[in-house]
Amino acid sequence: MKIYIVSSKNRISGGPELAHQLCNAICRLTDIEASMCYVSLDYPYDIAVPAETPKPYKVYKTNVCMDLNAIDQSENVIVFPEGLTYSMQHIRNAKIVMWWMSVDNYIESTHEENLEFIKKNVFLHLFQSYYSMDYVYKTIPNAKGLFLSDYINQEHGKFIYPAEFRENIALYNPAKGYDAIKPLIDKADWLKWIPLVNLDLPHMVLMMEASKIYVDFGKHPGKDRIPREAAADGCCVITNKKGSAAYSKDVPIPEKYKFENPAQQLNEIETLLHDICDNFAMHQKAFAPYREFIAGEKERFDRDTLAFIEMLKF
Repeated sequence: MKIYIVSSKNRISGGPELAHQLCNAICRLTDIEASMCYVSLDYPYDIAVPAETPKPYKVYKTNVCMDLNAIDQSENVIVFPEGLTYSMQHIRNAKIVMWWMSVDNYIESTHEENLEFIKKNVFLHLFQSYYSMDYVYKTIPNAKGLFLSDYINQEHGKFIYPAEFRENIALYNPAKGYDAIKPLIDKADWLKWIPLVNLDLPHMVLMMEASKIYVDFGKHPGKDRIPREAAADGCCVITNKKGSAAYSKDVPIPEKYKFENPAQQLNEIETLLHDICDNFAMHQKAFAPYREFIAGEKERFDRDTLAFIEMLKF
């Protein structure tokens, strides 16, 4: 048995990094050969297309296979993320595993039009979040599944800048939920709001270490990385209750930092922002269990990877 992890060609984002992390873990923890397999995002969504490992992911030291005939053998296993399900049609013999890194992205990109194909052809589902697990078991009641989450880059959380040296800065990701956060930015204009854009890893860490707050009113289609990165670097995190943020096992932060309807709770949120800035050390302490949870994710990921491999042996 060989395992192939599918990822989109030349794509740099959370999903592709997670795919490379799994490939690395299988090779690092077991004697099973695992390789990356890149696909095209354009019709007909070809698989095993020529591509090099993106530079940020070379640290995972993964091999790449570009031979579809070698990949599509009955003894092999191919792991597809939920965003690349249209490429499954090219597989005729190998066993197909589907990794639910995101729920919303799957629904929005496919409108669930290939759900029947997935029900018939996917023999095992992997869940990156409890949100995705809940969706799959409601949509595919007889699905065979296993939890396999992820971990953030280990550069986050190595050192937490002292509370007294942080500035009254609130960070946000303008690519996710900007329309929802804009009214808060306008209202709390006494805060310095900084969008997280065009930052490499070292600068992202530095920005988070210098700030007090990260706000995310996006969809939370999976267990998102940036809220965890911000918390690991010592920020207080404020979210809505959409997607995985509604699940305490996915985003285990105190409920006072989660808001059901931010648009109607601007005064309440601004009061919290003031209190965080004025009493930051106290609020930062409230996130200590979350930081411990995040710090243990790589170890749990390794255990989950081994459980996944054991399941494939039967």
